[in-house]
Amino acid sequence: MTGWITKKKFLSVSLLIVLAVVFGGLANRSQKPKTDEAVSSKGIDRIPVSVAQVSKASVRDSFSIVGTVEAFREADIFSESGGIVRRVSAEPGVHKRAGDLLFLLDNELATVRQKKAELYYRQKKKDVERYKNLYNEGAVPLSAYEAMQLQSEEALAEFAVASRKNNDARVKAPFSGVVTSRFVEQGELVREGMKVAHIVDLTNVKIIIFVPEREIIRFVEGSMLKVTSDLFPGQFFTGKVSSVSDKSGRDHTYRVEVVLQNGGTTGFRSGMFARVLSAGKDDRLAVLVPRVALVSGIRKPELFIVRNGKAFLKPFLAGREIHKDLEVLGGVAPGDSVVISGQNELYDGAGIIVIDQKKSPETP
Repeated sequence: MTGWITKKKFLSVSLLIVLAVVFGGLANRSQKPKTDEAVSSKGIDRIPVSVAQVSKASVRDSFSIVGTVEAFREADIFSESGGIVRRVSAEPGVHKRAGDLLFLLDNELATVRQKKAELYYRQKKKDVERYKNLYNEGAVPLSAYEAMQLQSEEALAEFAVASRKNNDARVKAPFSGVVTSRFVEQGELVREGMKVAHIVDLTNVKIIIFVPEREIIRFVEGSMLKVTSDLFPGQFFTGKVSSVSDKSGRDHTYRVEVVLQNGGTTGFRSGMFARVLSAGKDDRLAVLVPRVALVSGIRKPELFIVRNGKAFLKPFLAGREIHKDLEVLGGVAPGDSVVISGQNELYDGAGIIVIDQKKSPETP
């Protein structure tokens, strides 16, 4: 009997210990959410971001646009006469001066006709002098003298035509340049009006650019601009605006031609790309925001602005891009803090904690 009582007491004590452990665990679990709430209330759930201030700085307007290089002058050369090609002096890649012979066509008959016309004209010219003397002496009437004058003028015209025909057998360079193509060979029959060669003048080159309407005011005929190219890194050339179109295209751009001297070891060639640079003359104050603050496309710019520990999504009016900044035309003001890092986790009105604040550019 005594042993049974002892065993019963042991079981009761064990049961009490187990119940104490169970209720103790439940109590700890019930206290844990309160701890989390306390941590949350201390701001651990705020999103870490980096910010920078919208600033006002002195800038100089600049603009660059890529254009295509074209020869200052180029031309297809056509034969004005027909015949067999007797001589070829137009090798591709060879420089020719204005008036140099490129092709000589068979001109034997043309030379004979020219000589015959010249002799006939000289004879008529002498006849005019003879009739003039006879008329002054009263030996011939005025009508006979005038008829002889007319014959002399007709002979002169025939001589001019024959000379032109003979001269057309010599195909010459219209201006100084380099022959780039030749389309006929020696011994080939050439017809009148047939294209025989192509020549380009690269002493000067034209850079053709198409300028947006908001920038066209910068380009004035006669103004000087800088030109550069990726093919000649670190080198700058000076060009002159030679023409500005008065009418825009369908894309609201204007054709502008910039001419520059070409030569030396860094000569431009037709078809190359070049960049035309335009810079304003005077500095001006501009409101700037870091380019990295932009969270949407430039067509509909938005950024996060910081107010009382929260980030608010705000649209703004953007101007031109200046180095790593964007010009602000409206929507935010100098001194405003904007988020420049951590935007991917933000939403409108999100709580934030600033972990880094960039210095704004010095204001003049």
